Amino acid sequence: MNKPKLLLIAGLITFSGINMKAQKAGPYVVKSSEEFESPKRHEIMDPVPYGKDGIIQVNAKKSESFSFQLFSNDLKFIKENTVNTETKLNEHTSYDRFFKFKNKTYLFVRDVNKEAHTEGISALEFSPKDLDFTGSSKGLFQSSDKVRTLGGSGVSALGYFYVKGYTGAYTFDVSNDATKFLYSYSLVPKEKKDKLNKDIIGLYAFDENLNKLWGGEYEMPYTEAIMDNLGYTIADDGKVYLLAKVFENDDRKAATKDGVPNYHFEILIYQKDSKTPKSVEIKIDNYFPKEAYIYEGDNHNIVIAGFYGKAANKPVDGAYMVKLDVEKATVSKVNGGYFEIPSEIIKAFTSEREKRKLEKKEDKDAEGDIGVDNLRIRDIYEMPNGSTKIVSEQYWVRRITYYDNSCHCMKTKYDTYADDIFVMSIDAKGKLEWVKKIPKAQHSSDAIGDGLSINSMITGNDLHIFYIDNIKNLNLPATEAPKVHQNRMGGFLTAVTVNEKGDVKKFSLGQINDFDTNFFIRGFEDGGNNNIISTERKKKMNKLFSIEVK
Repeated sequence: MNKPKLLLIAGLITFSGINMKAQKAGPYVVKSSEEFESPKRHEIMDPVPYGKDGIIQVNAKKSESFSFQLFSNDLKFIKENTVNTETKLNEHTSYDRFFKFKNKTYLFVRDVNKEAHTEGISALEFSPKDLDFTGSSKGLFQSSDKVRTLGGSGVSALGYFYVKGYTGAYTFDVSNDATKFLYSYSLVPKEKKDKLNKDIIGLYAFDENLNKLWGGEYEMPYTEAIMDNLGYTIADDGKVYLLAKVFENDDRKAATKDGVPNYHFEILIYQKDSKTPKSVEIKIDNYFPKEAYIYEGDNHNIVIAGFYGKAANKPVDGAYMVKLDVEKATVSKVNGGYFEIPSEIIKAFTSEREKRKLEKKEDKDAEGDIGVDNLRIRDIYEMPNGSTKIVSEQYWVRRITYYDNSCHCMKTKYDTYADDIFVMSIDAKGKLEWVKKIPKAQHSSDAIGDGLSINSMITGNDLHIFYIDNIKNLNLPATEAPKVHQNRMGGFLTAVTVNEKGDVKKFSLGQINDFDTNFFIRGFEDGGNNNIISTERKKKMNKLFSIEVK
C-alpha cells in the first residue's frame, strides 16, 4: 500500500495571506480563515469540528481520493493530508457522507452490485489525529433489490427544503447521544400503481463501532396510495420511530363530507427481534394536523410536535405537542396540547393594506382566527430552564407552467419564498409563554433557493437565529412590512437574539459583499464551541467561516 503523501503548503494549497478582520456586533463575532485551495477536482464538503483539536476540512474527489485540511479553532491552517482510497474501498462505490459520532468518525460510501441489482452502504474509519483512514472498509448491509431514488441529492421528497441526512436514496439519522445511527431506504415498487403497492423499506441500526443492533427490510402496513412516510428518529436505546401520514381511503382528500379530517398521523415503532412494529395513532380531536416533527427529548421521552389548522382549507392556527408512551402504545397531550398563535402577532410587521385584509378575515371567521400560511418547522429546542422553543418559517415554492412562443414549447418557472420567522416558547409545565414574529421577505427565482432560509443555535436559555436580509429591515417598526431580499443580490448577514423572556434583539454582522462569498447560511453546521461553521467557495478559492456567540 502506498503511504499518503503530505502536501506542502507551497504546493497544492495556496493562501492569499489576507485574513478578513473579524466582524463584531452585540454578542456575535464572524471570523474567517485565509483563502485556500482544495486539490484539483476535489469537491468541498462540510468541515468537521473536533473540539479542542480544531476543525478538519474534508474535500472529496468522488470516493477515489480525500484531502483533509486541519485548522485551529481560531481558523489558522495547521497541516493537511491527501489519501487515495483505491485499496481501501470496493469497486463501484460512490460518496455518501462523512460523519463524526461521539467517539468515532467514518466515511460512508454507497456500494453497488450492478450484476445483482442490489446495493448497500460500507464504512471506512477515519483517524483525526493522523488525517488518514484506518484499515479497510466494512460492509454494513445490502438491499434485496433495486433501491429507489427520490429526487436529486440533498432535496427532500417533499420537494420544499433541503433535508440534512437525505442523499436521494438513503436517509441517515443519529441518536441524541451520538452513539447510534440508522440507515433507511425504499425499494423500487413491485407494482406501478400506488393503490396496489405497499412500500418495502430497509431499516438498519448500528452503534458507533459499526456493530449491527438490528435491521432488515419491512413491508409497510398500508399501500402507498394512503400512506406517506414523514420521517424517522432513532432513540438512544436503539428503537426506531417512523412517523407517517395515513389517509382513511385512497382518494387522499383532506376532509370528509362532514368536515372532519380524512387522515391521521401514526407512529410505527421498530426494534430488535420484532418484524412487526407497534403502531400508535395520533389524533388531535377534529383539528387538522398540518405538519409533524418527531424527536427524542433530553429525558428520553418521544415527542411529536407540529402545527394544526381548524379546517382543511385553513392555514396554521397554532402548534400541538404530544408525548408517546411506548409501553402502553398511547399518546398524551402536553398540558392543553394546543398553542394558538395570537392574531395580533400575525398582524404585526404587515403593510396597512395587508393588515386590513387580515382584519376582514378575522371578522368573518366564526372564531376570529387568521392563521399563518406555509409555516414550516425548522428546529425544536429543549432549553436548560425546561421550556421548549419551536422555530418555524413561512416557506413555499411556486411553480408556473407556461407556453413559450420563442421555442413553441412548454416551460416551467419556479419561485421560492422564505418569509417571516415565528418562535413559540412552551414552558416546563406545558403552557404557552409567548410567540414572537421576526419579519423577513426572501425570494429566489428557482426551486432551490440555496441562499434563503435560516440557521439557528442555542446558548444557555438564549436562542440565536441567522439569515441574509435587506439592510432596510434592520430597525423595522411593527407597522411596516419587510423589504424583499433577492437571493444572491448582496444583503446583510443578520443575527437575532431571543432571550428566555421573549425579548428580541437584531444585529447586522456585515454586508455579504464584504465577505466576498455567497454565504449560504442554512448550510452552516454546529461548530461545537457556541458557533456555527461552514466553508464557502467562490472563484475557485475557499474560506472557512465561523459565527460565534460570546
